[in-house]
Amino acid sequence: MEPLTPPQQQALSLLAAGQGIEEISRSLKINRSTLWRWRQEPQFIAEWNQLLHEMKEGQERALLELQQKAMSALEDCLGSTNEMVKLRASLTILDKIEGLKVGATEATQILRNQQQAARLEELFNFT
Repeated sequence: MEPLTPPQQQALSLLAAGQGIEEISRSLKINRSTLWRWRQEPQFIAEWNQLLHEMKEGQERALLELQQKAMSALEDCLGSTNEMVKLRASLTILDKIEGLKVGATEATQILRNQQQAARLEELFNFT
């Protein structure tokens, strides 16, 4: 596949910055239909998805860094004299614990799961 042109790369950056179609079209001096067409091209979609993936990873890292502060804040709320604050903190904690998922604890099972996922990916990627 052909690499993205500089205007297409600019469009990706502007989309990632939250600009709308009209703004991007004006900024790049292109027709809206051109931008729409770019957004249908596999290479553009792939680059957009990669950009989203990188942004999501950054957000996850930032959230993990805030995790200990959030836990401390919840712990402080549990010690509050306000019963409603204590109740809400308790319910929040219980809700989050309920949503925790634990994966397999045996390496052989993890390996089987990975192999199965790889086979499924091969089946669905006909390229």
